[in-house]
Amino acid sequence: MPLGSFEREVLAIIASNRNPESYVGGATVLHQSPDSLRTSKDIDIFNETVAALAAAKGDDSCALEKSGYEVYFTLKSETFSRAIVSKDGKKTKLEWLHDSAFRFYPVEQDEELGYRLNFWDAATNKALAGSGRAKIRDYIDLIEIHQKRLSLGALVWAASGKDDGLNPRFIIEEMSRVQRYPLGSVAQFQTKEPLEATTMKRIWMEALRTAVELFDTILTDAPLGCLFLDEKGKPVCPTIETLPQLKPHFGSVRGAWPRIVED
Repeated sequence: MPLGSFEREVLAIIASNRNPESYVGGATVLHQSPDSLRTSKDIDIFNETVAALAAAKGDDSCALEKSGYEVYFTLKSETFSRAIVSKDGKKTKLEWLHDSAFRFYPVEQDEELGYRLNFWDAATNKALAGSGRAKIRDYIDLIEIHQKRLSLGALVWAASGKDDGLNPRFIIEEMSRVQRYPLGSVAQFQTKEPLEATTMKRIWMEALRTAVELFDTILTDAPLGCLFLDEKGKPVCPTIETLPQLKPHFGSVRGAWPRIVED
């Protein structure tokens, strides 16, 4: 399920304000694809500096108000601000956040969003979020990434590189502890296709189990905190057989595109 239609309206108005220091991140990036399972109902604008955040907040609210939208701030600070944007009975939440410049890839120009965080940085951020808060949307997003894009274990292995205080096993243990929901809460969450709570739980438990197995049997001597890229530069989950051929890709300030050399 793609971004909500009202969110797309708002993004179209503020896209010209995006730049390499102020870019769209969060679930908006994860759910930009038309085949995404759920709709993102809010918009996160990441900013590398406090000055960039202040400028983005002012420029975005001004552009929206000039276009006939109401912008009501519920929170304002130097490093985080939140506003409710509304028009004609529709509304969404718009947040401006201060974000670390440490990431795996550079931010990317995007025809729809202006500038956005790379998908893999949004995904690894989601993994960190899923270990630190009980939000059912994180649970659903992580399962979708695990099934469609990259195994939970490989994602968590990379995500640990974004926080020196965390390691992959600790992140998985916290996910196991935090991501627990009653059966009814999963079924009531609005998605493109109905969610079957028992099936989701089975997939989740298997993802946690195989993540620990990956850490203990395949990545025991592997470099920590990286994505593993195949010959095409695509992040993949290592196996005992493929690990020696895969290229570790680490985060850096403002990120970098991997250099793939063909023999």
